[in-house]
Amino acid sequence: MISRSKTQVVRLSDLRLSLAGPRKSIISVVVERLDFNRAVDGSMQISGLIQVNGQASDLTLEAASKDGRIVSLAGSGTGIPLAPFLYRPEAGLEQAFGVVSRAEVNINAVRATEENKPVLQVTAQTGEGLFHAGGFTSDLKKSVLALAYDFDRQSVEILPSGVNFGRSAFPFTGAVSDIAASNETINSGFTVDLLLQSASASPVDVTERPLIFDAKAGGRFLTDSHELTFDELTVSSALGSVAGSLSLTFGDTSPQISFAALTDNVQSAAVKQLWPWWVGKTARRWVIANIYGGTAKNAKLEVFLPKGRISNTVGPLQLNDRELSVSFDIEDARVNLAGDIPPLRDAAGRFTLKGEHMDVAINGGTAYFPSGRSVSLTGGNFVIPNVHQKPLMAEMKIEVGGEADAIAELVSYRPIRALQRTSFKAEDFSGPMTAQVGARFGLVTAQNPPPPQWQTEMVLNGVTLNKQIAGRDISDIEGTLRVDETQAVLDSKAAIDGMPMELSVVEPVGAASTVKRKREISGTLNGDAVRKMAPGLAGIVNGAVGLNLSIDENDKQTVTADLGQASISLPWVGWSKGSGVGAKAMFSAANKDGLITIDDFALTGDGFGARGSLQIDKAGLNTARFTSVRLAAGDNYSVNVARQKGGYSMAVQGTSADVRPVLDQLRKPSDATQGGEDGKSVSIEAQLDQVKGFHNEVLSNVNFVYKLRGREITGLALSAITDSGQAVVAKLVKGNPDNTLELTSGDAASLARFADIYSNMRGGLLNLKLRDRGAGSWRGAIDIRKFTLVNEDRLKSMVSTPADANGRSLNQAVKGDIDVSTARFERGFAELILDPGSVRVDRGVVRGTDIGATFQGTVHDANGQMDMTGTFMPAYGLNRLFGELPLIGAILGNGRDRGLLGITFKLDGPFKKPRLTINPLSIIAPGVFRSIFEF
Repeated sequence: MISRSKTQVVRLSDLRLSLAGPRKSIISVVVERLDFNRAVDGSMQISGLIQVNGQASDLTLEAASKDGRIVSLAGSGTGIPLAPFLYRPEAGLEQAFGVVSRAEVNINAVRATEENKPVLQVTAQTGEGLFHAGGFTSDLKKSVLALAYDFDRQSVEILPSGVNFGRSAFPFTGAVSDIAASNETINSGFTVDLLLQSASASPVDVTERPLIFDAKAGGRFLTDSHELTFDELTVSSALGSVAGSLSLTFGDTSPQISFAALTDNVQSAAVKQLWPWWVGKTARRWVIANIYGGTAKNAKLEVFLPKGRISNTVGPLQLNDRELSVSFDIEDARVNLAGDIPPLRDAAGRFTLKGEHMDVAINGGTAYFPSGRSVSLTGGNFVIPNVHQKPLMAEMKIEVGGEADAIAELVSYRPIRALQRTSFKAEDFSGPMTAQVGARFGLVTAQNPPPPQWQTEMVLNGVTLNKQIAGRDISDIEGTLRVDETQAVLDSKAAIDGMPMELSVVEPVGAASTVKRKREISGTLNGDAVRKMAPGLAGIVNGAVGLNLSIDENDKQTVTADLGQASISLPWVGWSKGSGVGAKAMFSAANKDGLITIDDFALTGDGFGARGSLQIDKAGLNTARFTSVRLAAGDNYSVNVARQKGGYSMAVQGTSADVRPVLDQLRKPSDATQGGEDGKSVSIEAQLDQVKGFHNEVLSNVNFVYKLRGREITGLALSAITDSGQAVVAKLVKGNPDNTLELTSGDAASLARFADIYSNMRGGLLNLKLRDRGAGSWRGAIDIRKFTLVNEDRLKSMVSTPADANGRSLNQAVKGDIDVSTARFERGFAELILDPGSVRVDRGVVRGTDIGATFQGTVHDANGQMDMTGTFMPAYGLNRLFGELPLIGAILGNGRDRGLLGITFKLDGPFKKPRLTINPLSIIAPGVFRSIFEF
């Protein structure tokens, strides 16, 4: 038209067009000017300025003419914006996707002639730009796509081209051919072949060396079904090879995408380099940051997106478990688990990503700590339940084994930090241990995740604490210890100071914990264990003791002891309990600044008990206050004990006390050496309404003071009233060189029955004086006036037992019946010799109206045996007259206190029941010879 009209210049201006862009957007194209300049020879130059969405682009074309025909076309378009066609911006929840850059397109076309083949080449080159995908941005470097049409093969050849992102470069060549030329069964479509050589993958967020690889892709596009399929996708590198396939089906909305990649063996660095950063981006970031070295085996990547999935998704495209699957085994790798926990070396496991769920299963590995300790992982996993969730949370569960100090150090690292919430350090533990450690924590601090939650359950296999707890050594711990962010729970058996016990402990963890502290210790202690745990009980408690100990939040201890199978002996009061007699002790104890305070002490048993409180310091017992003591039926008194300089003082007050055990104990030989040998002093003051002794004898209004230093009595005072209303007074009179013990009473018989010394006496005015000779020895005399003996079988035996050769008794010898059922005496006297464990008498005599006797010997020895001899004399008053006559008395009376008639006797055997032996010849012998027949 231009040629026929002879027009040389045509300009088009202000021409507006509208095109459809991504997501049904409108692309505005404004042709500001487009000039057509025709030369005389028919050649034409075309130039213009075009605005695409407000961005200017220049167009220049030149068509050469020969013989009236256009023989070539060459030109370019510069500054062409790609964003309107290849980029969709962020909108609401939808993330940006596509390319933002400008391109230059060059075209070169030559018409075929007889001399030349036709040429059609198009080259597109992008400038610097950005590629947006999945919330990430990558730098788009200068890239080139060079195409040429091969008229002989009817294919589009991809000449050496290259796409460059950040530090990665992908040079490629290839071809697009008509499918009909190679496949007779398919009429419409084309084949695609691509080849990459010496490509370099080096994402900016990967610190590994760039991956140099070759790749090949072969596929086809079917026009009828709009399906693009790459059946052959291969990647080969020095780090391993990958094979896969890709299928895209296009339609009215976004295409259906199906992609799969497989490899049997590839190094982990290749996984990082080849993993597209817009696919499973959170999981990819974790792999890049936490897996180093090692080999990935049995790796598989699968992506499937149905038609419309991309275009119909509002907001970020988050693939589910049916759309995305990534898995591979990892061997000999270094894996960072979480937080500050040192990396796992020589790790083996399996990585799995299913949609939003990521799971790293750990099969084994070893973590080495800066301290030189290490732990071995035998199993576990690291899980991100939802990689799309914010805040991004992770869950970890691992099974470890090793030494207790190493595992204790493990749980001191972030995010667990369990050890810091206790008073322990890693070096406080030793011995073998296994543990399961679990934690849930945030991965991105900027997302303000909730505080970490964690729990560890440790199996202790003979663990020892290297520091004492409450002054006790704890070792051989066998059991479980569960610790979380609020509490630590220990259920185990252990040796406490070498004694096997059971432990049940709950300890709060962290200052904000509301958990109540509970510490319970139970077990059965044998005698040695009791003495080791409580040395003060040596000699008191023997046998098995069942113990339950509970310690509250304020370190106050509540103790329950089952003493049923143990024997208890209180030798200083003569009280004991045998094994098999039920008894329990309960008390609470608190330790403050080295002072142990025992409150609510209660000893209960069959017929006995005590209640009170005690204080114990490093030196031993400080004070003891027993508000109620009952060691026998009828006891009702209190006891206060206080440590004083050089010993202890004791105050006893109450309404009644049974002192029979004490009296029994005083008769035992060992009492002479009981206590005091270390030079300590003992002071006892007692005020009791009634004191019960043997034979139902009771002393009332008892005031008693007793002081002892070592084994030396330094003070004694006693005042009391017998049942008959007579006074009992005793005191220690100090003098040089020896102290003297004085005892008086108007009812000697009552005292004798009270002390279970002799029960057949009635009345009697008693005077006793003993000098302290030291070392538990006393010397003195006893004088009793006006007393009666009743129903004394041994007196009856003396007067009725045959005693001479003719078989006559003493009754028959005096031709009468001597009445000894009630024998009254004016006086009894003896010199006393008291040594530790024994009592002896000398020059003993009793005088009555009807009978009398002399005696001497051992009342009881260290073994409780008696050995006494003497002379029994009837008609004592008549016989004594002979003794008073000069010469006759000396001959017939055998000296002072020796009558004319009498019988010699011997008492030996047990003190309680001695044997009486009478000399059968003594009854007829003159007094002067009678001593010959005495025993």
